[in-house]
Amino acid sequence: MEVTLAEPAAAHALQTGLAAAGILATLVQAPSGGAHTILFTEGLAATPMTARHWAALAASRSARRPGAQLIFLQTLSADSGLEGLARTLRREWPDVAAACWTLIENISGDVLAGWLAHGAEDLWLSPDGTARRAALGPFIAPRPIPLSAPGLWLVTGGARGVTANCAIEVARQSGGTFLLAGRSAETPWPTDVPETADLKSLRGLMASAAVNRGEKPSPAGIDKTARAAIAGMEIRATLAEIRAAGAEAHYLPMDTSDPVSVEAALATIRQRFGAITGLIHGAGVIADRLVEEKTEAEFRRVLATKAEGLFHILARIDRAALRHVGLFSSASAFFGNRGQSDYAMANAILANAGRALQAELPAAQVKVFDWGPWEGGMVDATLASHFKQQGVPLIPLTEGARIFAHELLAGDPADVELVVGTVWSDT
Repeated sequence: MEVTLAEPAAAHALQTGLAAAGILATLVQAPSGGAHTILFTEGLAATPMTARHWAALAASRSARRPGAQLIFLQTLSADSGLEGLARTLRREWPDVAAACWTLIENISGDVLAGWLAHGAEDLWLSPDGTARRAALGPFIAPRPIPLSAPGLWLVTGGARGVTANCAIEVARQSGGTFLLAGRSAETPWPTDVPETADLKSLRGLMASAAVNRGEKPSPAGIDKTARAAIAGMEIRATLAEIRAAGAEAHYLPMDTSDPVSVEAALATIRQRFGAITGLIHGAGVIADRLVEEKTEAEFRRVLATKAEGLFHILARIDRAALRHVGLFSSASAFFGNRGQSDYAMANAILANAGRALQAELPAAQVKVFDWGPWEGGMVDATLASHFKQQGVPLIPLTEGARIFAHELLAGDPADVELVVGTVWSDT
């Protein structure tokens, strides 16, 4: 057995405890590739969240061998999500038993030794040696939506796509003021080009208009301008739908991955509107690639937008004023998914952050939605075809938005993490 030295004090303590249980463990800076069982302490290290998770992924690469048992240790905290890595490795490396053990408190090595036979299971371990496992519970239909004072909602990534549909439905059900935040600017539509949502057609129209003006546009410049115009059109359409639903709506630029951008946007909100009472965090990006091929730059971009972005916001608002929190996670966090180790970890962090926030704010509705694939959103035609071949139905936009609004506004407060959709197969 090998124990990584990412967190030296924990590694030495584990070695001593394992020895007391009759198990010889070697401390290593990185897995040798020759050990059958490896305990990873990267998740226990006092390093920044993204660096900690990247270190675990990087260390796992040198540990792979047929029949190996990879066990990732992490503390029970809002910014832990190594279960997403373990669950993805089980899909990408079927010849390896990968698991994440979340330590509720400091756990001795001899206690861990008693669970080594359960290495392929994700466990929450207590000092007394007992464990809890993640399991799907029964669905409980939400209650009628209660009447409440109109809220002030911040919606990240909510001006376009799936999150926009959910925000519109919440507006229909609750009213209030919705502040949609995203990286895109609300670009006005060009005056000399007819409106169209088709990118290819718009590029042609813009190129023709530029030539008529005596310009020589580059294809890259035309593409960038066309995408910005469509984004602006979609933003205005979402704002109009929210207003048509009887709520107030505004748009402001904010990049959740940039704390300076977040602070500037939230300062504007505080001055103009007051305290945020509802948070819908839908911002996210993907950079799918197998674990062996994943780059650190891709990894950091994925975690920065979704996981770090959430903490950037929570650190800069009055959390005590929150009455509703809806976090857009993914089924990849609960089941793992090939090519999505970083996305699975980012979303697993959201699930743990949601549970921590519910404990902090017991009177608030906190919901983490582990979505399956949607019609639209990040699912393009190629992905839709892939899911169809696996027999995985896509979540209709209208139905998904209805589920989101009713669970967020009237769901059982005890159900923090919700898996919505059908599990994809292992193929």
